[in-house]
Amino acid sequence: MPVVSHLDVDIELIAPDEDRQICQDIAHTARIVSRGLVLAALDRTSTTRVRLSWRLDGATLRITARDDAPEVLAAAVEPRLSERIVPLGGRWEVDAVPGWGTTVTAVLPLDITEPPELSPLDRLNARELEVLAGISQGLRNRQIADRLQLSEHTVKFHVRNLLEKLEVRSRGEAAALAHALRIDPEPVNKTA
Repeated sequence: MPVVSHLDVDIELIAPDEDRQICQDIAHTARIVSRGLVLAALDRTSTTRVRLSWRLDGATLRITARDDAPEVLAAAVEPRLSERIVPLGGRWEVDAVPGWGTTVTAVLPLDITEPPELSPLDRLNARELEVLAGISQGLRNRQIADRLQLSEHTVKFHVRNLLEKLEVRSRGEAAALAHALRIDPEPVNKTA
C-alpha cells in the first residue's frame, strides 16, 4: 500500500490460500474495506503492526485486520465502510482486548443475489413524497408551496426531480402512479 510506505509500521498482507474467482462487486468492495481497515488501524499512533488477511471460507470472503495498539479502537468500524458491505449482505465481527489490540473482520458473501425490486416511491426523498402527495390531490405548484412553506421555485425543482425519478413525463402520470401505489394523500408538513 503506497499510502502507508512512509510510516514506521510493519504491515503484513496475507492473500487467500484458495485461487478462486471473486465477483467484481465483492472484489471492489473488499479492496475498499481492506484499505479502510488498515488506515483506521494506522490512525492510532501506538500501532506498530497491522496484519490484513483475506480468507475464502466456503461461501464467504473474510477480510480481517488485526493491529497491536494497546488502546481499544472505540469505533472499530467506520459507517462509510458499513455502507459498502451491508447492501451486499455483509456483516462485521469485532474483537478488541485492551492492551492487546483490535481485530475487525468484514464477512462478505461470495454469491450476491439481485436486490429486490424497489418500489418507484422508494427512489423519492421525504420532501419529494410530500410534493407528490400535493400533485396527487390536484394542487398547483403555488398551492403546494404554500402548504409546505416552500418557495414555488423549490417546488418546481422537486417536481422535476420526482418526474425523473419516477420515469414519468407529466404531473398527471405522477399522480396516477401515486394513486396506483396508494401514497398517503396528506403531506407530512401541512399548515392550517
